[in-house]
Amino acid sequence: MNTATQIHEVVRRLASSGDGHRIALEQTFPTTPENLWSACTEPTRLARWFEPAEGDLHESGHYRLTDSGTRGTILHCDSPRSLTITWEYEDDVSLVEVTIAGAEGSATLTLTHSVPENDHWREYGPGAAGAGWDASLLGLALHLADDPRATPEAMATFDATPEGAEFVAASLGAWERAHVDAGADPTVAHEASERAAKAYLQQ
Repeated sequence: MNTATQIHEVVRRLASSGDGHRIALEQTFPTTPENLWSACTEPTRLARWFEPAEGDLHESGHYRLTDSGTRGTILHCDSPRSLTITWEYEDDVSLVEVTIAGAEGSATLTLTHSVPENDHWREYGPGAAGAGWDASLLGLALHLADDPRATPEAMATFDATPEGAEFVAASLGAWERAHVDAGADPTVAHEASERAAKAYLQQ
């Protein structure tokens, strides 16, 4: 798989209201809805491309991602079509919704992350969350292609390469454009994107 083309496989949308923002990513994969659902929800597979998950992994149960410490509640689960969870990291609480729709020979994943209007958003804009999800979709695409670069360890190495830096820059550029398309002042969107890029480079 050519990682340089992955950035163009994702449709990105941003919708903003007075009190929050909805970051949406959509990608179609050459697999079945059932296999895509399995890759996104089964702990043994999540650990191969995202990070390990533990907890009561059913509707109304609680989960925890063991590497990052992100945790939350499984609000809705309709296999293999939709999943809604709270996304809780330190003091920040947001909402993640995943839907999967199937067509002949393909399955489309739409991920929507609803985040509040707060200091973090004003500092970094959609790039902070959006680039993270772009990296996750890259890992998922590699996993579905049985590419050994899908593992979290390999992806961490990728992030430190010139190719990885180009991927992050392309992602942040795409989210800057989405920010402007959603009504943000171009200067404000660009400055937020630059701050997000500096934050990623310092990781």
